[in-house]
Amino acid sequence: MNDAPSVSTDAALECAGVVKRFGAKRALDGARFTCPSGAVTALIGPNGAGKSTLFRVAAGLLAPDEGTVRVRRHTAGTPAAQRALSLMPEQPDLYPGVSVWEHVVFVALIYRLADWQGQARDLLERFGLSDRLDALPHELSQGLRRRLALVMALLHGADVLLLDEPFNGLDPRSARELRALVAELAASGACVLVSTHILADVARLTERAVLLDQGRVTAAGSFDDLRRQAALAPDADLEAVYFALTALTPDELAGAHKHEGGDRDTDEE
Repeated sequence: MNDAPSVSTDAALECAGVVKRFGAKRALDGARFTCPSGAVTALIGPNGAGKSTLFRVAAGLLAPDEGTVRVRRHTAGTPAAQRALSLMPEQPDLYPGVSVWEHVVFVALIYRLADWQGQARDLLERFGLSDRLDALPHELSQGLRRRLALVMALLHGADVLLLDEPFNGLDPRSARELRALVAELAASGACVLVSTHILADVARLTERAVLLDQGRVTAAGSFDDLRRQAALAPDADLEAVYFALTALTPDELAGAHKHEGGDRDTDEE
């Protein structure tokens, strides 16, 4: 019996048995979960769990060794999937010698966007970059570089968004703006998957999570689903759930899924 959460053909983002190896190490070891439209899902797990690798596979930057990732039913890495998905990496990929505004223009040209200038200026204003249009990456703080990467990811207009540790380097005001924007995007029908190891951010963002540990999905679904899978009380906080589930061995994990009903889809509320 397969005790991992099954995937759904109605999901905006589907990972089905994804394996990614780097030499003898499995960065992803059969990761399986789904993310719905119109919702924010948190991808949580310890450092080295495979979160950034999973994002790179979903964005088509790495090919999986086994399994599949689908974005709006399109195989990851295909032109249709890349049009539907936008990734903000943990370390922003900015070009030396290229100004803030030129980075935005580059995105507009790559994706052949029409009438993008107004939206671009609104995003730059919202993230405090409207007075830094001529600044080069080395002239920006870490927080400002992350804000520029967010603007570039959001300008694309994709409705499946992968945000890898987006709160790193943001001041409290910018973090609040980002949370509000993420909520707006989800309310408009977007699928937003946010990777973070800061549990306080998770509780402010969403009530859905996927927990990744050593390349495996140890739990997925609503916070209530996670509490049940961890065999904790209904009022247990997210920190208690996190430590309970990341402490499971593979055999214990399989037993936990069986306890929850075999191969029931634990990723759906």
